[in-house]
Amino acid sequence: MKGQLPTNLILLVLSSMLIISGCETTLEFPEQNLAPKLTIISHLTSTDTLGWETPRVFVYASQSPSDSSTFVTPANLDVEVTELETDYSIRLDLSNEGGESFFNFPKDFLKEGFSYTISAFAPGFESVRATTRIPRPSTISNLNILDISIEPSTKNEFKNIVRYTLVFDIEHFESNQYYHLVFYNEYDSLNNKFLVDPELSDDQPFLRHYDFGILIDKEDLSPGEPLTFHFVDWVVGNHDLKKVYVELRTITQEYYKYHSSLARQLIVRQDPFAEPVTIYNNIEGGYGNFSGFSPDVSSSDLPD
Repeated sequence: MKGQLPTNLILLVLSSMLIISGCETTLEFPEQNLAPKLTIISHLTSTDTLGWETPRVFVYASQSPSDSSTFVTPANLDVEVTELETDYSIRLDLSNEGGESFFNFPKDFLKEGFSYTISAFAPGFESVRATTRIPRPSTISNLNILDISIEPSTKNEFKNIVRYTLVFDIEHFESNQYYHLVFYNEYDSLNNKFLVDPELSDDQPFLRHYDFGILIDKEDLSPGEPLTFHFVDWVVGNHDLKKVYVELRTITQEYYKYHSSLARQLIVRQDPFAEPVTIYNNIEGGYGNFSGFSPDVSSSDLPD
């Protein structure tokens, strides 16, 4: 069993970004004493496939894309979102939960295939804006679990090691190009699902996400060939592996560039001779990422 699947992956994305930024050693902007700008972090989705909470918008003040010194939401902050196809605008309400401040979208406001512009303003700050869309999703087909083996652990007698291979196809919808694959498992007698990651080989051109899953550019796929991923998991007691899930997020280019730049930054930090990676930013007048995705989830019970 690997990491537990959170009830709100959008919050997990945000928290992971903060962790990575917090141990950042490369500064994108060498100037000192820069005036802080508004930072927006929000990944829009309209589908409640996993029972997530309503998508949230986080807005705070920072001095660079990698500034993690403080995450304070400015006073008298005004956030507005416009649906471009209808020119319908709403002002988001500020909420607080667990010591965090964020803005919620009204239920059923966000829709697949629609584009949105966000703008934010607070006294003493330059106004910021960004535009993205929620893509119509591609789907997974022909999901199969192959080469299952369950062996006792050589180090812990209460643990069994589970190895298996997942094979599936992506049915690309129209011109969709970028994807985020997330894998998680369900176990007997446990209510929660748990994140797992495949073991990538050197001949797989995919980029491991900095926190969970992998990022894929359609240009790196071999046409007509299914995707194949190998997993090593473990189970204890009567919590046998019951079902595997594959979530295919169809993501915008802004989502891909932002998360891939964070992933590459984590890689280069381990190499003192590597060129620094600048965090992708699509917020005009500020910092952060405003992007969209649509999930398609497929699952399969473990074969008998």
